[in-house]
Amino acid sequence: MNDLRLEAARKRLAESRDQEDAIEGLREIVANFLGSEEFGLFTVDRRSGIFRASWSFGIELDHYDLLLALGDTGVQRMMRGEYLIEHPRHDRGILSGTGARVQAFVPIRSNGQTVAVLALLRLLPQKLAFDRSDLELFKLLSDEAAKPLFSSSTRTKSAAEGSGMRA
Repeated sequence: MNDLRLEAARKRLAESRDQEDAIEGLREIVANFLGSEEFGLFTVDRRSGIFRASWSFGIELDHYDLLLALGDTGVQRMMRGEYLIEHPRHDRGILSGTGARVQAFVPIRSNGQTVAVLALLRLLPQKLAFDRSDLELFKLLSDEAAKPLFSSSTRTKSAAEGSGMRA
């Protein structure tokens, strides 16, 4: 069954017509396969060390402090390509300014470098935790979501960028 989920997610990303469609595909994958309807995507400017709130679903990112939620160690792990799953009793995953608790952080990578961070928030009531098959979807998103989201062939208009946060 998980192979079908992975293949459907891979196909949805690969068939994205433009950046807007790629974002919608990401929303579908996160909601339908990972069980979260609240998430935010932060782009990373590797030269300046700034994270920019780029897109969100179900939560406003205006006052979302990714750096505070990740902490120095978490930022380092994201930049190395590791994903983080937060534990319910761990306060680090609480996003400053929102009170929202992040369930997982997933780096989006291109050419071996982190270009964005996907922050997954509230899980659906029937989803108690992430499991092994979800980790495989994290890996797929980490490895394959950058191309449809950020390549010049799918970028039809610039995304609205939020305020920057320095790494």
